[in-house]
Amino acid sequence: MRPPILWITIAFGAGVFAALDGFAGRGALYAGLPVLLGAALLQRRAPLGAAVGIALVAGALWGEAAQRERGATCAGIWARDRSARTHAAVLVLRDPVSAQGGAVDGDVVGGPCGGVLKVRWPEQHAAHGGATWLVAGRWLGGGRDVDRGIFVARRLRLLDGATRGRGALRDRIAARSARLFGRRAPLVDALVIARTADLDLAVRERYARSGLAHILSISGLHVGFIAAWLGLVLRLLGLGPRTRFWAATTLIAAYCWLLGLPPPATRAAVMLALDGFARLRQRVVAPRGFIALAALVVLILDPWAVRSVGAWLSVGAVAAVIWAARATEHSSRITRVFAPAVAATLITAPICAYSFGTVAPIGIVANLVAIPLGAIAVPGVIVALLSSSTLLAAGSGLCLALLDFVAAAGAALPGGHTVMTAGWAAAALWCGVLVVAWWLWRTPRRAWLIAARLGFVGVVLSWTALFSAFSRLSDCRCLTVHFLDVGQGDAVALRTPAGRWVLIDGGPRNEARDAGRRVVVPFLRRAGAQRLAAIVATHAHADHVGGLPAVLGALPVENVIEPGEPLGEAPYLEFLAASEASGAHWHAARRGDRLDMDSVRITVLSPDSAWAAETTDPNEESVVLLVEYGRTRFLLTGDAGVPVEARLAGQVGDVDVLKVGHHGSYSATSEAWLDETRPEIAVISVGARNTYGHPAPDVVARLVAHGVQVHRTDREGTITLESDGQRVWTH
Repeated sequence: MRPPILWITIAFGAGVFAALDGFAGRGALYAGLPVLLGAALLQRRAPLGAAVGIALVAGALWGEAAQRERGATCAGIWARDRSARTHAAVLVLRDPVSAQGGAVDGDVVGGPCGGVLKVRWPEQHAAHGGATWLVAGRWLGGGRDVDRGIFVARRLRLLDGATRGRGALRDRIAARSARLFGRRAPLVDALVIARTADLDLAVRERYARSGLAHILSISGLHVGFIAAWLGLVLRLLGLGPRTRFWAATTLIAAYCWLLGLPPPATRAAVMLALDGFARLRQRVVAPRGFIALAALVVLILDPWAVRSVGAWLSVGAVAAVIWAARATEHSSRITRVFAPAVAATLITAPICAYSFGTVAPIGIVANLVAIPLGAIAVPGVIVALLSSSTLLAAGSGLCLALLDFVAAAGAALPGGHTVMTAGWAAAALWCGVLVVAWWLWRTPRRAWLIAARLGFVGVVLSWTALFSAFSRLSDCRCLTVHFLDVGQGDAVALRTPAGRWVLIDGGPRNEARDAGRRVVVPFLRRAGAQRLAAIVATHAHADHVGGLPAVLGALPVENVIEPGEPLGEAPYLEFLAASEASGAHWHAARRGDRLDMDSVRITVLSPDSAWAAETTDPNEESVVLLVEYGRTRFLLTGDAGVPVEARLAGQVGDVDVLKVGHHGSYSATSEAWLDETRPEIAVISVGARNTYGHPAPDVVARLVAHGVQVHRTDREGTITLESDGQRVWTH
């Protein structure tokens, strides 16, 4: 029988989730009165049902309180302020900031509001963690979700250089890490204090593709490492069980405080404390009860953890490991070794597929090597930092090098990871894999079933390798232009012959769908893009820039190019905030700007300074690009309409490919424009069954009358064109 605490925790979490996502609305208590009345009537006949009802209402009230508390913070207040005025706050920095600037969290002290602000710190202003600064600047983005916003600091004044509190301690650790570990210091900071600001994105990608992302982000595993070594040391000191329990619990709690109480670490600390307490009391508690009670404590401490992917992965992984250990306790040794890793990978795969679009089956094997290395490296690094020992730093540095080697090898293995479009479809696919795996496990043991299990594992590990092999056979050293199917919006990914990438627009983002996170980023990862030479935002409308923040957060970007004509809408402001946080070089596009890469020339045809000053329609401010490779020419027009076409008359000439303006709207692609450009191929980026009537029948008829080959993303999905410099063909 499942412990009652499991159902109570699920009900409490459901209530919190409903309140935080707006399902419960204001006045959760009044909405929950019928539930409480039902609980009172059922308390004798169905006490568990009554408890579940009470927990549901309690969760909704707790979530509503968390919403109100966040709305009263500076970030919450500024997110509702649509004006472009400057804000100011006094902050105590949580981490140090280098002279290169970057993103840092700060606690607001004094003033009419408080809370935590994520700040884009400017260059040439190095700062210590724990120091107090007066910061003035602009709040960008946020909207309903405050976590998406960033405070761009423009003016700074140091109020108190003395470092205090948690920020001061983290500052000292980072400084000592830099002195002892040199270029490996960012990896050490990530492993020990969850500071990833200086960690290279290529390193993060390497660990994600090898199934070792949990090593970089502080998880319950790190707390387990430290607790195991603490237990051993305290036992060697000859301390009694009760003293060992309180000492270990206190030290682990202090470590979680230093980290900032992230949900995975807090969950692990609570489970360890409960386990130690049960042993002292000589009680046996169901593992599911341990997990549920730990999750309940985490939700009480931080209601927003219910929306944390890390929390879901942490709970799912530990539940899978415990189940696998119990299910295979009478099996062979090799089964007991592999079962926990296989179970954790399969249980967390739907979550990873939904959130990130990446699942790494190779992690089953990689973790067998990485976890023992981590069990030595993490405590070794901590002891080296505590003692300032260069000898210990050298030894633990060797473990870090081996750990990095395992991650690199796992990421490079063909078929080791799968990349797909994040979302419900990807999650459903891996749920199907999970169901099949469960069916194979639960079926009676027979020889043919053993072969079936082995075949199943082989397929999971190798099916992407086959796709990769076939895709490599069709690769050519050509210019490749992908018109991505992002629905009603634009996203064009351009790959040069030498493998450099340029992204033009990132598709739409709304409450239901983020094309950047679910389409663009998975596509780029699947195609092997490690970084972007440039992102071009043609103009400020949400169907073009909405998905770009996700891309800027996932891949290193060298340059960000856009019209530079501000629009006070949330998607554009969030794009600017993400651009600031990424550290990419920003440039306002103007006619004549040129980007030359690998024999590919990208030229800005519009807007120019005079046109940008005259027009008030963001569509007509679109960055119009001419992409030339050899004798072939691609014209990418954004949402530019007939006025821009008329202004460019006589200046463009023949093109091979025309990206039809404004999704095929009647306001673009005039007869004169087609006479001017005479394209062979036209691509219309448009959403199926959109409410705008795009593409307009008259536009399609004009294209057909001019003998143009028309391709549409709503009918064909992503459209790929390739050019060898002499001709263009569809892939």
